[in-house]
Amino acid sequence: MSPLREFFLVFVAFTGSATAADSSLSFNEQCANSCEQNILNDSTSTSNATVKSLCAIPIQLAWEECLFANCTVKESFTAKRSQAHQCNIPTHHGRPAADPALIVPLAIATLLVVARLASKCMHVGGGWWWDDYTIIVAYILAVFIFAMNASMIHHGFGKDIWTITPFDNITIILKRFYIYVLAYKAQISLAKISVCLFLLRIFRSPAFRYTAYTIIALNTAIAMTWVLVDALRCNPIHLAWTGWAKEEPGKCIDFIAATFANSFVNIAVDTVMVIMPIYEVIKLNLDSRRKLGVGVMFAMGLILTVVAILRVVVFYFNRWNKNPTVELQPINVWSVVECQIAVVCACLPAARALLLHFFPGMMGGSGRDSDARRATHTIASSVPKGRGKISQTVSYSVDYSRRPQDRASNSAIHLVELDQVDE
Repeated sequence: MSPLREFFLVFVAFTGSATAADSSLSFNEQCANSCEQNILNDSTSTSNATVKSLCAIPIQLAWEECLFANCTVKESFTAKRSQAHQCNIPTHHGRPAADPALIVPLAIATLLVVARLASKCMHVGGGWWWDDYTIIVAYILAVFIFAMNASMIHHGFGKDIWTITPFDNITIILKRFYIYVLAYKAQISLAKISVCLFLLRIFRSPAFRYTAYTIIALNTAIAMTWVLVDALRCNPIHLAWTGWAKEEPGKCIDFIAATFANSFVNIAVDTVMVIMPIYEVIKLNLDSRRKLGVGVMFAMGLILTVVAILRVVVFYFNRWNKNPTVELQPINVWSVVECQIAVVCACLPAARALLLHFFPGMMGGSGRDSDARRATHTIASSVPKGRGKISQTVSYSVDYSRRPQDRASNSAIHLVELDQVDE
């Protein structure tokens, strides 16, 4: 069976249970006992009685090394679980499924999505366009990612992997994590594409539009590339969630290296997307208060960049090693928050337009005001000797309101090239 065909089959059945039940497993206790005896015998030369105990930290480390070198993974986990109970070793319990740190940003994102939909229905902030449809899909994916994270926690995600029982739950957790990762890669890129589509409705300068289309193409390529990389990272594919047991041969790429590479690319794209609209706003001939209000709105994208950077830092200090169900949870938390913040940033302009509609005096402007602010940019370019210089004047109109006759328009803020005069 081809890897691609296998991927689609497992995608349909990813919520199914593992094929083998833990009750049928027969563990070889002799392997763990043999490691214990060998380690304790090696310590007989010391006169310190506490060092000879299996609960002493030096003995624990040596015993665990022996376990993972000579016993099966499931035998090692069973022995470690028994040892943790006997020695009263503290264990990780993970975060709650109803985590306020994840619920609050999801609630804010939901509120802003509702505000955006309301603004469209009320004909405030422009008509429906592709940026609205893409952000709706991105929001649905953000909710799905939140639910997947809660489902993993329900099955033991966040706890020490050797304390999770039955072992089927480990497979279920990693199977859900597999789908979670694919949804995350698609959602982040889709939210950024939505922002670029929105900016295309506002700024009409050729240089800006070429840059925006390039960023859209880049985000599309990032989503497609990394979804495929993560979907096909193991051969056979199901090793992505069954490989922890090391019961069958196969090969997987370095998940840590792939995650770092994707994160650095996303941070670079985020930075460019924040600079683009702020640079355009700075060039406008607006009063300082209005320019500051619009600039701060677009600068809110910096929050997403900061979250993405924090996610990389957290992942660096919690790299996947011997305890993935504990080490992966911090990056999961930041990934869920990043998805929700991406939706928040994409919906802020629509929320601002709705606020100005109901509170016209906010931010130094009026929701009914139809004043056109003009910015004149003079571009001087040198030409071959004998032809002198050509001064080119381009005027733009900025309209922050919506006239009744403009209802067929798609944008609440227009930067439209009005004329171009060669002198």
